[in-house]
Amino acid sequence: MQVKDAHNYLAEATAVSNLESFMIFGGEPMLYPKRAIAIFKKASQFRIPKIDMITNGAWGKNKATAEKLAIKLKTAGLNTINISADAFHLQFMPLEYPINAALASLKAGIEDIKWNVALIESINATNKYDKKTAQILKTLQPIGIDTNTFKIVPAGRSIQNLRQYLTPTSLYGPCEEEPLEGNTLTNPESITIEPSGSADICWSLPIGNAKRVPLKRLITEYDWRRNPITRILVEEGPTRLLKLPEARDYQFQEEQYINKCHLCTEIRKTLKLHYPNAYS
Repeated sequence: MQVKDAHNYLAEATAVSNLESFMIFGGEPMLYPKRAIAIFKKASQFRIPKIDMITNGAWGKNKATAEKLAIKLKTAGLNTINISADAFHLQFMPLEYPINAALASLKAGIEDIKWNVALIESINATNKYDKKTAQILKTLQPIGIDTNTFKIVPAGRSIQNLRQYLTPTSLYGPCEEEPLEGNTLTNPESITIEPSGSADICWSLPIGNAKRVPLKRLITEYDWRRNPITRILVEEGPTRLLKLPEARDYQFQEEQYINKCHLCTEIRKTLKLHYPNAYS
């Protein structure tokens, strides 16, 4: 995302709401450190209390460079950082990199630093991925950083690579009953802006595009009842999307899906041809 776009979105969002937090995640934000730092500076100008980043810590490859970057992040206003540390992320880099990033962040005085940990089941589970993650966290204990854990969402590569470990649940009923959803659809408390401008309130579920319609309008005018997709998801759930005329050629086989979220994202990809705000 360009710095000017981020600034415009922040200006519009703060004009109509009291933002409690702002986060950059990816992808990997620190592939473009100058851009990320510039955006954090913009966010701090709006006096947002929590300015956050999720990072894989690859920028810790060199200790001296990591320390310089951490100071710049701190100076720019970053006060919260979540560093990925689990069996999935550490397939692709040495553990030394996120450790160096964490130590540099501590040294720079960034206030809230946590390991960001993806799990299939739990930290005590017996599958090979969660067991590996537990070993990683044991190695990281001496650093003294708290851990933020979350369960993997059944979408994208997790479906392709981890299906055997994911426990299927019912596909039926409204989305509001899903723990992941909470009040996301009826009264969203957060919004994700993609580089394309897509303004998402749930997994690839946009309420519009902030490059075409001002973000403050998208926020203030949002009503889940006006959008046929969100209305169906709230009132009846994703299986009801299958009954839309535009989904008549969709090949639905119940056993293929892990849960409502999985079915929802897949069917919305098809519906995007007819409902632009079905999928980002």
